[in-house]
Amino acid sequence: MHYRRLGSGSQRVLLIHWLPLSSRMYQHVMPILAARGCDVLAVDLLGYGRSDPRPRVWSMADWAASVAEVAESLGFREALVVGGHSGSCVAVELAIGFPSLVSQLVLDGCPVLTPELRATFKSMQQQSRPVPDTAGSHESLVFRTVRTTYEHYLPGFAVTPESIELLWPAMIDYLETDFVSSAAISAEYELEPRLARIHQPLTLLSADTDTLAGSFAQVCALRPDARQHKFKGHHPLHEPGRALEYVQVISAN
Repeated sequence: MHYRRLGSGSQRVLLIHWLPLSSRMYQHVMPILAARGCDVLAVDLLGYGRSDPRPRVWSMADWAASVAEVAESLGFREALVVGGHSGSCVAVELAIGFPSLVSQLVLDGCPVLTPELRATFKSMQQQSRPVPDTAGSHESLVFRTVRTTYEHYLPGFAVTPESIELLWPAMIDYLETDFVSSAAISAEYELEPRLARIHQPLTLLSADTDTLAGSFAQVCALRPDARQHKFKGHHPLHEPGRALEYVQVISAN
């Protein structure tokens, strides 16, 4: 497994990325946390970023176990753990299965799937590897796929000289997946009953335009004891200039 680590403070922070991105998505957040006296660890889940491919038979609990093994080997315990989207599910399994690793938990977007979306996810296994065609669609496949991903993350997203800078690193992350989808793993995971088993201090996050904003109220109702915060507008992780805002929220007690 590939990881990024920055800082050497006494407060440990473990960051688990959204799918299909990688730990790269925290590159603007990590220096701010490190400057605040945190020892920050961001992993690439198996199958993503620069980590090895994941085994064919896999689960959220398996991802959690692999993350815990890395953290243990680095002496990384009693950490504030932040997971986003599908990474939230991995973070939940860490909190349940490896409680000594997780002192506090931040779930940044909780995927509560409708029956229709669950069925769609179950059908997604591996995309066809692109081959040359006379129309030349293979030449733009990666760019088009990543652009569509950001249109999903950021409603109203348009490619501009500024926003295109988000797409280049995401294209690298997409190619690193080798066209294998983990949607079927997400389809098998039931987040709601697992939330009741979290005993660490819990924070729930969302954003006005986040694709999982629709399930935020439902999740908050399941855990009314949790600290709750919804970012205004788009999610700050997609806007590098708002990294400090994100750090301030996840660091608040």
